[in-house]
Amino acid sequence: MFQLKLNKTMKNFQWSLISLITASFIHLMLRIMLGKEIGPSGLGIYTLIFTIYMLGMQFAGFGIGSALTKYIAEYRDNLSEIKEFISAGILGSIVSGSVMGVFLYILSNIISILFFHNPSMINLLKFTSLCFPFIAVQKAVIGSLNGLMDMKRYAIMNITQSISVLIFTAFFVHSLDMNVRGAVLGFVIPTILVGLVSPIFIRNYLKVTPKFANKILKEFSLFGFYVVLTNSIGIISTEIDSLMIGYFMNATDVGYYAVAIIFIQGLTLIPDAIQRVTTPLIATFYGKRDIESIRSLIKETVTKVVFIILFIDLIMIIFGKTLIRIIFTDEFIPAYPPLLILLIGYSIYAAYVSIGTCLASIGKVQIIFKISVICAGLNTILNVILISKFGLIGAACATSASLVFTTLTNMYFVNKYTSKKYLGIPDSNIKSYHTPLVK
Repeated sequence: MFQLKLNKTMKNFQWSLISLITASFIHLMLRIMLGKEIGPSGLGIYTLIFTIYMLGMQFAGFGIGSALTKYIAEYRDNLSEIKEFISAGILGSIVSGSVMGVFLYILSNIISILFFHNPSMINLLKFTSLCFPFIAVQKAVIGSLNGLMDMKRYAIMNITQSISVLIFTAFFVHSLDMNVRGAVLGFVIPTILVGLVSPIFIRNYLKVTPKFANKILKEFSLFGFYVVLTNSIGIISTEIDSLMIGYFMNATDVGYYAVAIIFIQGLTLIPDAIQRVTTPLIATFYGKRDIESIRSLIKETVTKVVFIILFIDLIMIIFGKTLIRIIFTDEFIPAYPPLLILLIGYSIYAAYVSIGTCLASIGKVQIIFKISVICAGLNTILNVILISKFGLIGAACATSASLVFTTLTNMYFVNKYTSKKYLGIPDSNIKSYHTPLVK
């Protein structure tokens, strides 16, 4: 039995890793193609549009995907409850996604002109607003598959989305020479198509009229309220540097910084894949009050991730400038100095990413929200002060400093809220169902 659980865990991790590697590789290919086809300025505008899309996506999904992962994992043996959760989640996603789409469409002019001083972004944001109902449904389906530990279908859907974006973007930008507009349509159209077909992956769990939809959606709304605010604040915290560069500087500088971020994102690739597996495992262990397994899983995961990250760091330090020159062009060399500074913060943060949803998995979403607000506030203040004085270097310093602070703060509370003393669980009630993530 233990060996079967171990094999299933490893297979889930492999599918999760394949999904993220594919998405990250295609993301890199897209940025390389866009950098060469539309230049630093075009890449900068695209980066700002995509950042707003990612932020809006959190409100569109309203944390329903995360809620589904948690509740499905906790009620793994109750098929009737799972069907109620999933069906209500899909209905709620359609509503929240539609509201967010209308909201962004109305605010497109204000965001483009008053904040970024760039009228060319107006129509691009309006195009982007059309895909929010569909991405909300897609996120609900992904959350369901994650909770069900069906990582094969989870990976297939994500890979399909990534490949579709690459194909459509290449067609619009390279073949039709549609510039930034083609790049935006390149991710909007595939998002709509995949969102339409995604419910097929969970069709056996759908009910036409779930009996407890109102009750479930109220519960999801409370959980999702903190999740969406936390995730949104998290995105602001990690993307505020690009947004502030767009505000204080120009789209070309955003393009340089985007190249640095592209390389940095490789640091969180493996930890992010691992997180997809640790999230439902922690929720399952917590449902059994198996605190010892949670702590062991966290310790093993973080320790092994640290060694992987240090190896990647060494490669980036030695070959970073050469890689920028080969993959992009000499025009993007200004991305190298901020890249080195960002390595510091992201290397520390990457280790935490591997168990980053631990507090959410044990129901401490309010704590996560409070931490995120403080960290985002610190990051915003640092970026405003340092970018206005030191430009791209200031942005990198602000981001690294805030990531270190974020990691240390979160790890403190993870240790606190997974302690036997805090939970008041006698040693005799502590079980040991622990399945190591990596053998």
